Amino acid sequence: MDQAQVIFICPICFLVCVSEAECHQHQMVICETGLPGDARRKPVTDQFGNLVSRAPLWYLEALSRGRAA
Repeated sequence: MDQAQVIFICPICFLVCVSEAECHQHQMVICETGLPGDARRKPVTDQFGNLVSRAPLWYLEALSRGRAA
């Protein structure tokens, strides 16, 4: 059974860890990247196919959750 990969990423330097850690004196952001082939792994586009962000949707979701907390 496939499982979504969970990583921790520093939004400042983009250091990636597989366990919770601190970087730049802040907790790293938890990111659930989804399964291979998941649309959340692709960059965000508008209804015309133009890039809104080069970041994958899972990263933007993680940052949004962090700001809401």
